[in-house]
Amino acid sequence: MLAQLTAAGYKLRAFNALRYTNYRWFWLGNLGQAAALGMQFLILGWLVLQLTGSSSQLGLVIFIYGAPNLVLLVFGGVFADRIDRRVLLISSQACVTSLILIVGILTQLQLISIYHIYAVVFILGVIQGINMPARMSIVPSLVDREHLLNAVALNTAVMNTGRIVGPAFAGWVIDSAGLANALFLNVFFYGIGVLFLTMIRGLPRITGPGGTNIIGDLIEGVRFLWRTPVALTIIGIGCAFGFFAAAYIELMPAFAKEVLSADAGSAGFLLSAAGLGSLISSLSLASAGDLKRKNILLIAAALTFGIALFTFAWSPIYSLSWVILVIAGFGFTGYISLGTTLLQLTVPPHLLGRIMSFWLLGAALHYVGAWPLGAIADYLSWPISLSYGAIMFTVVVLILGVWRPTLRRLEL
Repeated sequence: MLAQLTAAGYKLRAFNALRYTNYRWFWLGNLGQAAALGMQFLILGWLVLQLTGSSSQLGLVIFIYGAPNLVLLVFGGVFADRIDRRVLLISSQACVTSLILIVGILTQLQLISIYHIYAVVFILGVIQGINMPARMSIVPSLVDREHLLNAVALNTAVMNTGRIVGPAFAGWVIDSAGLANALFLNVFFYGIGVLFLTMIRGLPRITGPGGTNIIGDLIEGVRFLWRTPVALTIIGIGCAFGFFAAAYIELMPAFAKEVLSADAGSAGFLLSAAGLGSLISSLSLASAGDLKRKNILLIAAALTFGIALFTFAWSPIYSLSWVILVIAGFGFTGYISLGTTLLQLTVPPHLLGRIMSFWLLGAALHYVGAWPLGAIADYLSWPISLSYGAIMFTVVVLILGVWRPTLRRLEL
């Protein structure tokens, strides 16, 4: 299978990056990581709703995950520029695997409480905050520059395949075999991801940051970001994306249950719709080669996502909501893939970990934004909550991406 996939990579432009051995191992490792992440928040979200029956509690749990995640994402970029990125990925993902296993055992023994969930998601936020900058900044070390967009798109494609299969499969397992077995399945997929990461060998050494300490390194990254208008604009839009709009994924269990009267399997199928749209977007970008005018496509993708999310918020019909989420997923991933590629093409390698951490920091704001959105839903309604977020994000895209010329006039 792997040999056939590699051969296809030579013949089909959509799979060019798979000709690189280390990238193949990384990509295969991301299959496990993607499935696990696709399951993680649906399973934990359903567990929280089962324990508490509260949308506000679900939002609080996401906030508890997001607060340390935001802090550690900043320093995670410094670590990614100082430490072997492969080792950092393996060790952090192994820790995540162990934590989910603990939750599974406690659930199986009927000893789990909301306080256990608070503690575990806090630690998960810390570890995954360290993991993600290294995961994104390692990609340029795995492929040549001309295949970078292809590598990013393929990586996003496999992550979104996990978003398609993971939630639907996890929802089915919850309904048919219980939450404990769903958690053990989550552990299995995280473990597969760790195994493939250990196969990566011989990466080029990246010259470390010039600062004498972590704070100095962080300040160096902030100065570069402040003096680089394109990077500052992309990350500014990313912050609005995270805080106002992206939390719909983690909040989907509550929205599906309360607005669409869906069970766990149906909620997972909704998330799979967003994943399907994301996969279509990723494969389209991978097939397109080294596109020109990536900046215009980024703006268009962001606006597509914002409009689709607003429409989804007011859809009372499950089947229509599913179709809208396919469109939302298409815009969601097109925006992320193009934004990631533009940053990786414009940032020096020795600063890439820190700039990627700022990019991820914007996206991770959705863990913090989930709490006020959940509170708005409790006091008003889910349609008002999600449409408010969609409008605010769209307004920021129009101001920073369209009205201001920095991104609109970029030629790369």
